[in-house]
Amino acid sequence: MTWCKKNIFKIIIWINIGLFSNNAMSQKISTDSLLIKALANDQLLPILINSAQKFSPDVKRMSANVEYSSANQRISRNAIFSSFSFLSSYHYGTNYSAVTEFNAANSFTTVQTGFYNIGVGLQLPLSLILNRRHLLKSTQSQLEMAQFDKENSNLYVKQQVIRYYQELKLSHRLMVISSSNRQAAQINFKLGEKEFMQGQLSVGQYSTILDIFNKAKIEYETNLNRFQTSLMQLDAYTGVSFSTLLNQVK
Repeated sequence: MTWCKKNIFKIIIWINIGLFSNNAMSQKISTDSLLIKALANDQLLPILINSAQKFSPDVKRMSANVEYSSANQRISRNAIFSSFSFLSSYHYGTNYSAVTEFNAANSFTTVQTGFYNIGVGLQLPLSLILNRRHLLKSTQSQLEMAQFDKENSNLYVKQQVIRYYQELKLSHRLMVISSSNRQAAQINFKLGEKEFMQGQLSVGQYSTILDIFNKAKIEYETNLNRFQTSLMQLDAYTGVSFSTLLNQVK
C-alpha cells in the first residue's frame, strides 16, 4: 500500500512537471511565432515610430520652442495696444456754477459737488508704427523656424527607429540561422563522439567535429547577444516594450 502511494505521488509530480513544461513550451512557441509574424509584415513599425516621437526629449524641446515662438508672435501683435491708455479721475470741491440765483446775493453760499473725468489716451511712437510690420514678420519667421526644427527632429527620430528596427530584424534572422547550425553541429558532434568511442574516428577527425560544434555555439551566442542588445536599444529609444507590443500582432 505504501509503495502504491509513493508511486502515485511520483506519477502526479511527473504529470505536473510535464504539464508545466508543455505550457512553457507553448508560450515560447506562441511568442516566437508572433515575433516572426511581426517582423515579417512590419505592422509594429508605425507604432514604434509614433511612440519614439512622443518619448523623445528633443522632440519635446522643439515642441516647447514652437509654443514659445507662437506666444512671442501673439505678444508682438498685441504690442500696439500698449499705446492706448484709459484715464479716469475724481475730484470733490466747490462748484460755483451750481449756485442758484437765489443764493447769488449771498457771496458766502457755496455748493460742494464731485467731478468725474473719464477718457482714452493715445501715445503712439513713430518707431512702433514703422517697425510693426517687420516685427510681425520676424516673429512669424521664428515660429516657422521652430516648426521646421520640430519636423526635422521628428524625421531624425523616425530614421533612428527604422535603423534600430532593421538591426533587430537582421539580428533575429541571424540568430535563427545560427540556431539551426548549432543544432546540426550538435547532432554531428554526438554521432562523432559515439563513433570516436567505438574507435571509428581518429583523434583528428573528432577534433574537427568538436571545433565545428564549438564555433556554431559561439556564433549562436554572438547573434543571440546581438539580438538582445538590439531589442533593448529599441525599447530604450521608443519608451515602450517591444515584447508588450507583440500582443497587438494580428
